[in-house]
Amino acid sequence: MTQTTMNVADIRKTFLDFFESKGHTVVESSPLVPGNDPTLMFTNSGMVQFKDVFLGADKRSYVRAASVQACLRAGGKHNDLENVGYTARHHTFFEMLGNWSFGDYFKRDSLKWGWELLTQVYKLPADKLWATVYIDD
Repeated sequence: MTQTTMNVADIRKTFLDFFESKGHTVVESSPLVPGNDPTLMFTNSGMVQFKDVFLGADKRSYVRAASVQACLRAGGKHNDLENVGYTARHHTFFEMLGNWSFGDYFKRDSLKWGWELLTQVYKLPADKLWATVYIDD
């Protein structure tokens, strides 16, 4: 079995190119300090830049988006700061890769494209992956 490696820049570009090929508009990362949301001190997830769209307060010129959002976790509801530095998966600064639909598609397409990206583009072995779906969502 041949193993290939990708650097972080390749992972980002591949992700954005893949979703752009599926009709998504590539959206730049928003600032770490949200300018129009007094409820957040920092951007703590990839969806923050689209929060007003999901709440119905904003409408974009596109219905599909893909982004690599810089995030900072510094406490709050999902406070896991006590784990930073002790595990390989807890970080304070990180990027979230996201594909977003604003009323255009839902689970079926999202899951299909995610599986395609992981197994056909990134070439992860399908037999090592587990996919789960919350049916009632």
